[in-house]
Amino acid sequence: MNRSINILLLVVSFPAMALSIFVGFDLPIEFLHTTASQLPYKAEIFYVIAGLLLLLIARRSVQRWVGVGMTRKPERFIWCAPIGAERQKQVRMYLILEAAVALAFVFGCWQLTIESWPLMVVYGLMCLDQLLFLAIASKWFRIGITQKALVVADRELRVLYFQGLRRVELHQQTIYFEYIEDLQLHFPTNCVPEGKFAEFRDTLESRVNRDKVFFSEKFKKNV
Repeated sequence: MNRSINILLLVVSFPAMALSIFVGFDLPIEFLHTTASQLPYKAEIFYVIAGLLLLLIARRSVQRWVGVGMTRKPERFIWCAPIGAERQKQVRMYLILEAAVALAFVFGCWQLTIESWPLMVVYGLMCLDQLLFLAIASKWFRIGITQKALVVADRELRVLYFQGLRRVELHQQTIYFEYIEDLQLHFPTNCVPEGKFAEFRDTLESRVNRDKVFFSEKFKKNV
């Protein structure tokens, strides 16, 4: 989900920056027979684009906070542990990079035209959200197993339910959950902390019907 929202944010950001460039340099818009400075409803267009960006950012933020809210209390889980140290470093790096990109958009819009201030506000909120999440929620980045699902919460929330599960497989650095009707979900192996994989595997196996769920040999032998 996080990747999908990031892609949508980039898609919406392209016309946002294009409009800022056109207005900032007062470029001609041939098919409308006008220039960007004379474009009708340009303020409203900035508001609409900023609104779309804000909705996407809010959706991603809510999902992240809900995820760490679930793993904040380990007693809710049968098994729960902080995500692996390597994964922690990766998540921190991604959050800082996302904040830096948002800040770059703020300065880019500001340099181009002050009329793009709605975009500056939204990108500024995005940068702030990233940094606050990193500062406050990083201690709640965990992986846990409940009666019905496996939950991974870091910069995104993954909930992998046991109902309909048919196969668990480890391939390279990824654990795959394969379900009926060809559905496949996955998460990085390094979400499981070093030295805890055997506990994780045993707890997972105890929560599923072994007559219906196949575990690959690589998954069963990994330590």
